[in-house]
Amino acid sequence: MPTTSHRGLRQCLADIRAKAKELRESFGVEAPARAREWAATKVETALRSEADRVVYLPEAARISGFCEGHLARLVRKGRIPDMRPADSRGRIKVRVDDLPTKAGRKHTPPADVHDLASRLGIRG
Repeated sequence: MPTTSHRGLRQCLADIRAKAKELRESFGVEAPARAREWAATKVETALRSEADRVVYLPEAARISGFCEGHLARLVRKGRIPDMRPADSRGRIKVRVDDLPTKAGRKHTPPADVHDLASRLGIRG
């Protein structure tokens, strides 16, 4: 269940790719277009890597904003997939992308897309 902020980042990446296409097609500038596409690909890779990371409950609680007990209940009810081997009784492990995000919690992405965009000269 991708969080709202991930959807926002994905829209930002789509905007960066659209700007690269515009630079290439309207202005005929290939190098800046390729630089933007490269940067968008790097951010997408970082997002995928973070989303697929498997963490224990203490870190899951820090990431999501929910307490460990609440997350454990969601796992037991099947609302969050349990990444432990079948019939395991060890510590609960979950995928970062499967975590809910507490409403009103400020998202801190692994890569600051807006900072990256400004360094590449992308406005708006």
